[in-house]
Order: sequence, then structure tokens, then C-alpha cells
Amino acid sequence: MIEFSYSEPDSLVELLEMLEEGGNTAALLAGGTDLVNHIRIGKRTPNKVISLKSVRELNHELTFCQDGITIGALTTLSAIEKHSVVREMFPALAEAVNKIGSTQIRNKGTLVGNLCNASPAADAIPALLIYNAVIHIVSKKDRRTVPVEAFMKGPGKTDLQQGEIVESIFVPTPPANSGSCYLKSSRRDGADLTIVGAAALVALSGEVRIGLGAVAPVPFRAHAAEKMARDEPVNLDAALDEAVKQANPISDLRASREYRLAMIKTFTRKAIHICRERIQK
Repeated sequence: MIEFSYSEPDSLVELLEMLEEGGNTAALLAGGTDLVNHIRIGKRTPNKVISLKSVRELNHELTFCQDGITIGALTTLSAIEKHSVVREMFPALAEAVNKIGSTQIRNKGTLVGNLCNASPAADAIPALLIYNAVIHIVSKKDRRTVPVEAFMKGPGKTDLQQGEIVESIFVPTPPANSGSCYLKSSRRDGADLTIVGAAALVALSGEVRIGLGAVAPVPFRAHAAEKMARDEPVNLDAALDEAVKQANPISDLRASREYRLAMIKTFTRKAIHICRERIQK
């Protein structure tokens, strides 16, 4: 069993001091659904675990304004998926969060923690991508913002530097007269990692956004495919072919590379169709 010290700071200043002192050997604990499992299997071997749950400045709540929503570092997945405003205005995010693990996992896990875990198959990231979400990062010396598209650098790797934490995620209000959704292919719903994840947003203005997960080292926006779908809204075949070109999936126990490439077209087409139906409603 790995031995480590445990600290529970009650202020952001104290937290950042501890994080700086701990360096690369410190690990942050929010919901713990990823960290605890990683420690058990030896994937993470921290000398110091710092809990975030008592830090006064880190929000457990969702904060709404005319421009969008702010999701705090300690906001649970359950709080997001169950909130009526999220379900109405950001349905793709609510649907994606609902696909993460079990009810017990969502009751403990946080969206920020899920983001920082940086799994290529993370369900929530494609949804955050189509909403142009922004990550708010803080350290002892500075604050900065990073588009979610630039935050993930590879499997398990993010743009966070030593001594930094994610304070919150801001999700801008979607365009007027738009519909969005998230679809997931997996062997068992809610109990297995994603084979292909597809998020889409379609606006009456013609704008199309596509976010894909589990088909590349990081979830990504299919910008070239979006432009083609915008220019040729009736015939999506060329746009879907372009989305496949942008992907670079692996073969693993859940699915082959070839299957994932085929499912990109199937799930993206279906997601766009659902978005168009939602605009009409």
C-alpha cells in the first residue's frame, strides 16, 4: 500500500501554498473517483494528497448569467445533469454527463476532475467543445483562461503547469435558435468507456459544430467537417467523410480502429439530425 500525507486546506491561498510545496509529488482530491482508483492500481504514486472539499473559494454550485454558466471546481456531475437550466439550455452537456459512470460515480465525481483526468474517451469534453467552453486556471502568481480545445494535450496530459489548478469552467450561452445533443457508443450504457462519442450543435443560422471523443489522442472539434456541413446542409456525406479524415482512433478491447471510423459517420449524422429536430421544437 502506498503511503502519503493528507491535507485539507480551507482557503485558496493555503491550497496553492501546499501545491507549490508538494510539486510533482502532490495530487489534488475532489470527488476522488479517478484518483483513488489510480492510486489503488499504482498509476499514481503521490507523496501528498490535498483535498479541495473545504476550500472556501472553490464553488460547489452552478452560477448562471445571461452570457452562460460557470461550473465550479467542486460541482458534481449529478448537480449538472439534474439542473433544469442545464437540461434546457445545454442539453448536450446534460446528456454527456449522464453517460459518465454510475449514479454513485456522478454523485461524487466533478466535471473539473473529469476534464483534468484528460481521457481521450471522456464523455463531457465533446459537449464542452461544441459550446466553446473556457477553462479558468489559477496559481499563486497568476490567473489565466484557456479554451477547452487547447486544454487537453494528450492522453492524461493537460495545459496545467506546476502549481496551477482549474478554478472553474465557463460555458457560453449557445446561439439563438439552436439545438444540441450528445450520443455515445459503448458496449454497456453507463458501465463502459466510450467507443465513439459525438456531440453536435446546429443553429438556424446554418452554423454547425461537431465535437468527437474516443477517436483520437484527445477529443476534438471537427472544424473542416463543420464548414462543409454548413456549406452543404442537405448532403452531409462529404462533411462526415472529412470528420473521419480528422480522426485517428486506436484498436483496443472495446472496438477496432475500423469500427470506430465507421461509427463516427453514423453517430455524427444522427446527432446532427437530432439537433435539427430540436430546433423545430
